[in-house]
Amino acid sequence: MSNCPKRNRLDSLGYRSLEWSAAHHLQKVLQNSRHIAFVVAAALVLCAAAIGPAPRVAAAPVAAPASPAVAAAAAAVTHPGREVFGFALASSLADPTIGYPSWNFDLLTTVAYFGLHVNSNGQFASDNGWTTWNSGSLTSLVSIAHQHGVKVVLTVILQDFSPNTPAMCAGLANADTTVAATVQQVKAKGVDGVNIDYEGLDGSCGNNDPYWAQHAMTSFVQKMRAGLGSSYYLSVDTYASSAVDGYGFFDVRNIASYADSLFVMAYDLEYSNYRRFPLSCSSFCLGPTAPLSGYYYNDTNVAAQYAAVVGAGKVILGVPYYGRKACVATAAPNAYPTSSVTADSYLDASNEASDPAVQAGSYASHRDANSSGTERWDTWYNTTLHCTRELYWDDVTSLGKKYDLVNAQNLRGVGIWNLNYGGGAPELWSLLGTRLAACNGVTVSVTPRSPANVGTTVAMTATASGCPHPQYEFWILPPGGSWTVVRGYSSTAAFDWATTGLASGGYRYSVWVRNAGSSAAYEAYLPGAAYTLIAPCKSVSASAVPPSSANKGTTVTFTASASGCPNPLYEFWILPPGGTWTVGRSYSSSATYSWTTTGLASGTYRYSVWARDASSSATYDAYFPGVAYTVYSPCTSVSASATPTSSAPKGTTVTITSSASGCPNPQYEFWILPPGDSWTVVRGYSASSSFSWNTGGLAAGNYRYSVWVRDVGSGAAYDTYVPGTAYTLT
Repeated sequence: MSNCPKRNRLDSLGYRSLEWSAAHHLQKVLQNSRHIAFVVAAALVLCAAAIGPAPRVAAAPVAAPASPAVAAAAAAVTHPGREVFGFALASSLADPTIGYPSWNFDLLTTVAYFGLHVNSNGQFASDNGWTTWNSGSLTSLVSIAHQHGVKVVLTVILQDFSPNTPAMCAGLANADTTVAATVQQVKAKGVDGVNIDYEGLDGSCGNNDPYWAQHAMTSFVQKMRAGLGSSYYLSVDTYASSAVDGYGFFDVRNIASYADSLFVMAYDLEYSNYRRFPLSCSSFCLGPTAPLSGYYYNDTNVAAQYAAVVGAGKVILGVPYYGRKACVATAAPNAYPTSSVTADSYLDASNEASDPAVQAGSYASHRDANSSGTERWDTWYNTTLHCTRELYWDDVTSLGKKYDLVNAQNLRGVGIWNLNYGGGAPELWSLLGTRLAACNGVTVSVTPRSPANVGTTVAMTATASGCPHPQYEFWILPPGGSWTVVRGYSSTAAFDWATTGLASGGYRYSVWVRNAGSSAAYEAYLPGAAYTLIAPCKSVSASAVPPSSANKGTTVTFTASASGCPNPLYEFWILPPGGTWTVGRSYSSSATYSWTTTGLASGTYRYSVWARDASSSATYDAYFPGVAYTVYSPCTSVSASATPTSSAPKGTTVTITSSASGCPNPQYEFWILPPGDSWTVVRGYSASSSFSWNTGGLAAGNYRYSVWVRDVGSGAAYDTYVPGTAYTLT
């Protein structure tokens, strides 16, 4: 973005924001670095670009489904869940070690080509940035970025901190020319939008309006949006203090109404913090370039201030892939420089310990004690410069805490100044993947498995993939109802679904997952999975009509009744004599079953009923034990004779013999009607067909005898009978 000294944002009595009043540190920055390469000046800015419209990039993510029942495709690779906006330096764009060939595009969302410088007349300068922009390197960058669904935007650059900022004033006056040229280049190169890096100071620019520069800057952003249209992405780089500085160069509230994102340059803060608590240095002393907290100007406060003014969804927190070092008198924290202050890229800083000029055993690493970001500072003795060196920089530990801040405050994303300073350092890409990656899948296990009785507590445990800090939201779809959140987003992966009091039936459950701090409705989800709740039948009874036996050919009606289940189903079983249980009628909601006995063998059968609720997949919930039922062939006729035949002296034993037909197992009951008396059973039913009538002691007279007969299985009083036959005792 801007030249390093201009990023220092020194505050002074003459300015209300962290803006550079003069480039008096110009010669102190970016000297003797091994990797930092920038043709005009190395701009030390952190950029995070927001996810916006991209006409030439992969289609936008599918909107959150109306219900979780829609299938979701799990990503095969890790992608960021927030915007990761990185600047690409023109000077080393295609360098295979630090340029785009070394970057992991799966962990980026936006790359800003840095860039095209704007002259006072509003036209682009014919410099190295212009040459690279029109080279095959730019074409290759755009191609590989688009293959990975990453936007490429053009950064237009104008920086002026000289007295009265004449170049900035002229450039803003020629904003229409710049907008037209920018739109033409964006469309010609097939890129996806614009990043504006205009850095200056507010002032009248010779007009009657004392804030003309601020108003003209806002107008420039408005015109750029109008020129691009709504389908292109637009971001603006702003100062760390601009959200609370109404008199500064950037009116962020109004700019945000036209831009998709604001890239907050929240670094180089050591140049504004050294005079304040907790350092209170009398002159510049070294310190964290982007402290997370503890210092007057810090990333935590800056992020909160911006979120309050423009909304967290517009804010990209810039972080530095660089640090600063100098010779110092002694290896102590926040030491005063005794030499020029130079900048180290991340790659330089991470390899300082291996520099041949480091005196053996002198290298030591420390953590800043004033900031919760634990920014790193290193000291060593340099045998070439013959001095103790002190370096403040951000390694993966302190960068990770800044990414955590982005998540915690739910900012749009993180911005990197710049990608070339980190190149292909695997630890940097791994950090982006672990701290900012989106969840790309979720699985869920349930105990017990479906189905379960109403009243069971169903334990659901979800497992997300692809994101370091997943949060889970659990949904239930009741039968005939609509999807309902049963537990909102939480880091707890387990949820106990209490089913007491619920209706039985087919339910569905789903889990949404997103990384902590994500503003997305979800990043991945489990499509609605079926789960059945049953209210089991507790008992079942049954009865038969006729009740316990019937003639062959009779239709016997069994009637069952279940309790404890709202929708009982019944299955009827029959056990024939000497056979095995057979289903008479499979499960049905009908509680009655008509058993046709025509053609069945006579004998003792058993019947049983199984019952289960309609929602149950069990073999049965309850059953009625087998109860005996007799099917018989009734006797159709019976005859009887007596010996002696029709009369005998009293005291004689008279033998009455009967013979039945039509029934396989006849039983006989014998009756006597004494003279002047009533019929009396003299022998109850028995398989014996004869009866010895002892007439001893009986009075002489006219008697009658009769025989009733029925099959052994008959429940009738009789099947047939011999009418009363006269017999005389003399």
